[in-house]
Amino acid sequence: MIVAGLDPGSRRAGYAVLRMDSHAMEIITMGSWDLVKIAGPDFGDRICELHRLVTEFYKSHNPHVIGFEKAVAFKNIASAMKLSEARGVIRLAAHQVLAEAPKRFIELSPTEIKRSAAGLGFSSKASIERALRLRFPGSRAFLEAAAEGSGKIAHDAFDAVAIAWAAKARFRLGTFGKGKIDVDAGT
Repeated sequence: MIVAGLDPGSRRAGYAVLRMDSHAMEIITMGSWDLVKIAGPDFGDRICELHRLVTEFYKSHNPHVIGFEKAVAFKNIASAMKLSEARGVIRLAAHQVLAEAPKRFIELSPTEIKRSAAGLGFSSKASIERALRLRFPGSRAFLEAAAEGSGKIAHDAFDAVAIAWAAKARFRLGTFGKGKIDVDAGT
């Protein structure tokens, strides 16, 4: 089964793909898209680029489960609205290219992601990164390459892995979504 984790944003967005079978789990890919660097400062251009990148991501990996972070309370309404638009683009792309897209999404609170990844709902980013390195010893090359990324980009990639990990945990518990996911459903 393929589990994707997406950390939405209008300036940067993190992504990760985990492959799991009955005996093991590995990181297939992880990273982040620097939308400002790729598309420039215009918000509309960045959102269009996010749509293109996420569409290609879905086509390439066809994830059975897609985890992403719930929107939480914000002090800055303008930032909250931009994040909401980025989240909408992520959902739209899935609906355009994936069969049974609504059944694939698992929305997770920041506390649930931190608790699943590092054991505590108030864990720091450093604690989460250490926990993920321990959980994925066979994927050390991905994790080390992401850690060498510059600050926020590295954090976005690790956040996406943590989101995918938490989505996997929720999927295993069977406490999500609108019905059963057919893991053999095509695009």
